[in-house]
Amino acid sequence: MRANVSLLLIPVTMVLFSCQKEIDFASAGGGSGGTTDVLLQKLVSRSGSDSSTLEFGYNSSKKLMTLNTTDVTSGTTSLTRERVERNSQGIIQKLIVKDDQYQQLGLDSVVTVMEYSSGRYVSKVTTIDLGIVVFKDSVVLIYDGGGNVVTERIYDDLATGNYEENAKIDYTYSGSNIATIKQYSYDGSTYSLVVTYSYDEYDNKVSPMNIGFEAFVFDSPAMYSSNNPTKSSISDPGSSQTFTTSYTYNSVNKPLTAMSTIQPGNSTATGTYYYQ
Repeated sequence: MRANVSLLLIPVTMVLFSCQKEIDFASAGGGSGGTTDVLLQKLVSRSGSDSSTLEFGYNSSKKLMTLNTTDVTSGTTSLTRERVERNSQGIIQKLIVKDDQYQQLGLDSVVTVMEYSSGRYVSKVTTIDLGIVVFKDSVVLIYDGGGNVVTERIYDDLATGNYEENAKIDYTYSGSNIATIKQYSYDGSTYSLVVTYSYDEYDNKVSPMNIGFEAFVFDSPAMYSSNNPTKSSISDPGSSQTFTTSYTYNSVNKPLTAMSTIQPGNSTATGTYYYQ
């Protein structure tokens, strides 16, 4: 198992899921860049010869509108461009994703339509139209009494006209931070744990990527967190990695640099933050 170079070094989770759709969910969440007016423009992470660059774009209300991710892995470069459409109240209506893997299938983009009701996002449907066949991916969001999304149930319609559940994702929280993300497959009767992301400790500084529940619209649920992870891990039934991360900060207590030590192997990854 190999983690993305930016995964857990920074609070961003990019995990490919069913029907080539990445994990995501959303609730009405506000703001961009934490509690100050300094907005994160770019984050560059490096581990050995691999790198990951995240670029952020905002509207005049300082709401996140675009997130572009460029990954270089073993000399191969891939690009993912995410863009949202909002209504006049700022509620996200659609997520449009352009990705190299979609272009290989002859698709210009993949669109997810968000359903919003009673002050929260309640479901979303992604359609993949290959011309001769249409696949659909539907996600139902389940909330706890405190208004946090605790489970995503994922259903696929593989061109049959009927949705069947094939997976779920469970979330736990520690205060205003994500604590765990657990992804399960489903065979019709049993859930099997696929991978666990754990964020065990955070600093008390400001995460520059804290955008509340809108983080999950951008397929990056850990961007919900208010602080920066200092101890984290990723594990599946056959292997695990742990990350210990330290930061330097600017005058408004947001990270300037990050350094992670990854075990096993005692390798390192670095991150550099650029603001506007």
